[in-house]
Amino acid sequence: MRSITVLLSLVFIVIFFNSVYASSSNLQSLPLCQSCHGDKLQGNESLKAPLISGLSQWYLYRQMKNYKDGIRGNHPQDIFGQSMRLSIMSLSDNELQALAEHISTISVDKQPQSIKGDIETGKFVFEHCISCHGEFGEGDQTIGAPRLTGQSDWYLYQQMINFQKDIRGNHQDDLYGKLMKDMAYMFNEQMLRDVVSYISTIDQVDNKESVK
Repeated sequence: MRSITVLLSLVFIVIFFNSVYASSSNLQSLPLCQSCHGDKLQGNESLKAPLISGLSQWYLYRQMKNYKDGIRGNHPQDIFGQSMRLSIMSLSDNELQALAEHISTISVDKQPQSIKGDIETGKFVFEHCISCHGEFGEGDQTIGAPRLTGQSDWYLYQQMINFQKDIRGNHQDDLYGKLMKDMAYMFNEQMLRDVVSYISTIDQVDNKESVK
């Protein structure tokens, strides 16, 4: 019931902002993003809207394009993904590119830790992530792997659960999602908690380039 109430609220927000901010300006839709993700795009757990500030431009664009094309946010149980898809359906590719470019330049705030897990076990699990996401979780554009460090731990955990339950990565054209599904199947839910707890501890001070 709570999920339905939240979804209806999100639908109202989307319709309102799409009507108010529809224009030719490529950044005119930024307030729509802020309505769910926060004024600094720092994320909003109550709306299940993740931090997006400072994420790589290429990854932001790919995910928004996936939502728009129905590659992501298509599962009946992905209520929040459906609201995200609805919010950008009317945006052009140029608008998506401009939003991704702008959002990628916004500074990243350190996220509070909310998922508790065993750090040592998480470090072991993370060794299976390094080949794609890097030693510091910095990501690798050449193979389409996004940055993990700096992201909210609750969001990372929820997405891993979504991969396990075929809620995400179930579209035939979501090649990267299918890879993540195979990886998520290897671990139980506690181990996923452990690994996101470990990722939250990774210090990027000596790895500043990982922010992009």
